[in-house]
Amino acid sequence: MSTPTILHTHSNALGNHEFDNGVDGLIKPFLQSVNFPVLSANIKPDAYLAPNITGYYKPYHIFTVGSEKVGVVGYTSKETPLLTSSGPHLIFEDEVEALQREVDKLKTLKIKYIIALGHSGFETDKRIAKEVKGVDIVVGGHTNTFLYTGTPPSNDVPAGKYPYMIKSNDGQNVPVVQAYAYGKYLGYLKVTFDNAGKVTKAEGNPILLDSNIIQDPAILREVNEWKKPLAHYSKEIIGQTLVYLNGTNVECRYRECNMGNLICDAAVYEYIRNPDEMYWNQVTSCIVQGGGIRSAIDERANKGMITLEDLSNVLPFGGTFDMIAIKGSVLKAAFEHSVRRYGGNTGEFLQVSGIHVSFDLSRNPGERVVLLEILCADCRVPHYEPVENQKIYKIVVNSFMAGGGDSFSMLKNENLKHDIGSMDVKVVSNYIKQRGRIYPAVEKRISFTGSGTRISINHINFLLMCVLIFALYFHI
Repeated sequence: MSTPTILHTHSNALGNHEFDNGVDGLIKPFLQSVNFPVLSANIKPDAYLAPNITGYYKPYHIFTVGSEKVGVVGYTSKETPLLTSSGPHLIFEDEVEALQREVDKLKTLKIKYIIALGHSGFETDKRIAKEVKGVDIVVGGHTNTFLYTGTPPSNDVPAGKYPYMIKSNDGQNVPVVQAYAYGKYLGYLKVTFDNAGKVTKAEGNPILLDSNIIQDPAILREVNEWKKPLAHYSKEIIGQTLVYLNGTNVECRYRECNMGNLICDAAVYEYIRNPDEMYWNQVTSCIVQGGGIRSAIDERANKGMITLEDLSNVLPFGGTFDMIAIKGSVLKAAFEHSVRRYGGNTGEFLQVSGIHVSFDLSRNPGERVVLLEILCADCRVPHYEPVENQKIYKIVVNSFMAGGGDSFSMLKNENLKHDIGSMDVKVVSNYIKQRGRIYPAVEKRISFTGSGTRISINHINFLLMCVLIFALYFHI
């Protein structure tokens, strides 16, 4: 029995990570085997792909709840082509426009209650609630947003109340929910409607799935089976950390984080080569987007011992650390891009090694880099020098960024050389093994200046999957 079957999934909205292995990797292991509706209203195949994928997903599904019909409409981030390997044959439309089209269809079918279920991020979820006429509930994901009413049951900081209520353009109250990430919580939402199908009350909270929750025997058996071939990952110790390795979204997507420093330092060390008369090393610097760092490592757990499983949770995508040669102007453009949408919990904020950068967030996007220095390579005593627009620099990046991922198109289109390197987990693992014990610090590699440094980030918390139980109460 497959895991989705055991979970009794009623419906699933496609997210960007479903496309990490391309369309073929989505169709064959997943879409061909699931027995529940897979939804997305805003993904359209072109004529080439349509014969192979049509029928495996649909824009909406209609459920019967008691005596009522409930429509669930799916949506997927329109930025998916920039984030994953979705390929050239899928068109990702604007979520609001696509949803409105399908909601209108459901209304012609006399469907009174409509839920939007998707994976585009909290800001888009709120926009959908406000702008899509006819949507009653929005269940979202992608930004890993934690919402909670009252005192949270853990140290996660809520971005707002659960549910987060939006007043739509046509005057309706629309609850918006997300439920953090990694199956840590189970979202619970109870919605009450009046006779006209309007929301009169919405309440609930995410349920923390801690040791107080009885484990399901079927799921436990399934998990134990999956653990067997992966046992060496959890047993192989590669080193020890003396400090908390902060790989959380709230750190690595907003400011310098010591996990980012560790990863980038390891990547640069991997490229230490024999010096020549001009260069003590060919590569001195690394940039890695914060969205590629997916987990922290707690020094208080397991006496700080770091296993291969821990590191694989931090870097789960199986990429490589590559070397590219780019002009200084391109490097500066990459840093401008990294803060273009600062404050939205997006993944492009850069972690660095061998670089000092300072931003003024009070300036307009594209003008926010006020200082950019790089560790010299053509010097006998390494020191930081201002980046020169026309000078060529060799930089270590992950393969995702080298391919233009997270909209770093300048690194793909304007690189003068691209050498593919070793697997990311292997690189960081070897670096830790050589040192035995590590204690990476935050070292002011990244700084902020000016009046824009107080951009609020207290609404940021990390989430990647969202589970919802909802109950509909109808007043007759």
